[in-house]
Amino acid sequence: MEKQKRTAISLMALTVLIDFTGFGLIIPLLPFWAEHFGANAFMVGMLSSLYALAQFLFTPLLGSLSDRYGRKPIILLSLVIEALSFALTALAGSLPVLLLARFIGGLGASNIGSAQAVVADVTAPKERARGMGIIGASIGLGFVVGPALGGVLAQQNQTLPFWIAAGVALLNMVLVLFLLPETRKRSSVKEEAQQRGINVLFSGWRTAVHYPLILSVVLVNLLYTVAFTGMESVFALFTQHEFGWGASQNAYVFTYIGVIVVIMQGGLVGQLVRRWRENVVMIGGMVCLALGLLVLAFSHQLALLLIALGILSIGDGAVSPLVSTLLSFATPSDVQGETQGFAQGIAGLGRVLGPLVAGGLYALGGPAIPFVVGGLLSLLAVLTASPSLAKIQRPA
Repeated sequence: MEKQKRTAISLMALTVLIDFTGFGLIIPLLPFWAEHFGANAFMVGMLSSLYALAQFLFTPLLGSLSDRYGRKPIILLSLVIEALSFALTALAGSLPVLLLARFIGGLGASNIGSAQAVVADVTAPKERARGMGIIGASIGLGFVVGPALGGVLAQQNQTLPFWIAAGVALLNMVLVLFLLPETRKRSSVKEEAQQRGINVLFSGWRTAVHYPLILSVVLVNLLYTVAFTGMESVFALFTQHEFGWGASQNAYVFTYIGVIVVIMQGGLVGQLVRRWRENVVMIGGMVCLALGLLVLAFSHQLALLLIALGILSIGDGAVSPLVSTLLSFATPSDVQGETQGFAQGIAGLGRVLGPLVAGGLYALGGPAIPFVVGGLLSLLAVLTASPSLAKIQRPA
């Protein structure tokens, strides 16, 4: 059983790593790469929003289908879609094709809810923060590998990273096919899943309303996601304005962010949770995120910029896995996949709104305004979340 658990968590970590390597590869290069196809600032934001829109639409559906049919077939399907998306991105010769490729990529990346449900299936409550932390560390590692790979290889050949990512996705599919055990007990949820059908957004919302603590965590995650993805989407424009940076410099800075997130989620989060529990660490992470964004808004020197990014990266590294952990504590076992998928879908809505809001604020108010608003949103999340988070107890 212990070997099965390690195998399941390792394969899910690899799956999420591939998702976010592709996404991380895009972030620092996106504004400059999209301009190559004649995109304006609005269309640059649209590339990120379309990717997120697909996640918003399909993550809850795939999460619920994994409750009904099992985790493994849904994850396999998503990996095939990801490979096709990376290949289409490499072949894109126009902006419409690139937009389509990013939308398909978001559909393939909708497997994160299923991956987190696998972790919830195979871990005891007291181990769940560590398991979710490993998944979170894979996300952070994707933000290390992706920008670093993109920053180096894009100078030589812009399409090579995407072909590599497509090949790795197919390799991951083979590993999942032969090595991942099915972790979901279908018999306990089959009848209920048939009654729910595929109308997952509504059923997920009904579940959240029925369990107010779930709704609280989901809404806090929405505010956090809007703030962080808004920062990501306009950061390259900010550094171009303040420091005259291009794609390579931004790639290295995003790698710096990813390293901090990996350190946090690869070990520090688990240690912090053992000392202060999930609730306190979650609130502290949101405070760090808010502080980092507010400092970033007024970072006109490189040293201050790196300090601000370090603080907000610590916050992101703490918040991301603990959202899933606290959600799993508040969710009945027979709807873990649906609830995790619903939560990720709502976070996907945040990833749709974040770039659009930040881009509009950047155009209307200047480079600092998106970060100020993001910091205030994070503070709002802290104020609204604290009473509810205190009520969520780790199961015995």
